[in-house]
Amino acid sequence: MNPYIECPQIETKSFVIRLIIESDYESLFKCYNDKKAVVLMNDDNCDFGFYVDSKEKMQETIHYWRDFYIKQYFIRFSVVDKATRETIGTLEGFGGETGVLRVDINSEYEKVYYLTELFNFAKEYFNEMFGNEYLVTKAIAKAEDRRKALENCKWEFIDTFKDYHDYYRVKLF
Repeated sequence: MNPYIECPQIETKSFVIRLIIESDYESLFKCYNDKKAVVLMNDDNCDFGFYVDSKEKMQETIHYWRDFYIKQYFIRFSVVDKATRETIGTLEGFGGETGVLRVDINSEYEKVYYLTELFNFAKEYFNEMFGNEYLVTKAIAKAEDRRKALENCKWEFIDTFKDYHDYYRVKLF
C-alpha cells in the first residue's frame, strides 16, 4: 500500500480516519485554538508551534500539511467523530524505520478510551502504510490520560528521542 498514491480511509469504533481536506479548517480550528489541547501536542522538530489564532491561519496550516503530503514527506490524517461527523483532531505519520506519531485532538477527547483507540489504530496500520518497524510518540508528564493509554497499549517509556524528551516507543507487528 502506498498511502501517498491513494490515502486510505479507515474506521475505528469511534472515528473515521482519512486524509486531511481543506474544508476541515473550521472544526480543526477548535482543536488548534484549544490551549488545553495544544499544550499536549508534540511540535518537536516542527517549523512552528501548533496554537492557531485564526481560521485563516488554520487554512494556511492545512495547505502546508497537504503540500507536504504531495511531496510525500508525511501524512496528516483527520480524525472525524463518527457520531457527530466533526473533525476533532489530526494524526501524523511518515515512513522510515522509526516513525513519529503525532496525535493532536480536542481536549474533550483527551481521554484514555479515545487515545487508546487512536494508538491502536497506528499500531495496526502504520507498518503497512509507512514501513515503520517502531513508532514513537510524545506524552508530557501532565498528559496523564495519554500516558495511561500508552501504557495500556504496551508502549515503552524511553524518555529521549533525538534529543527531545517524554517519548514512548512501540515495536509494530
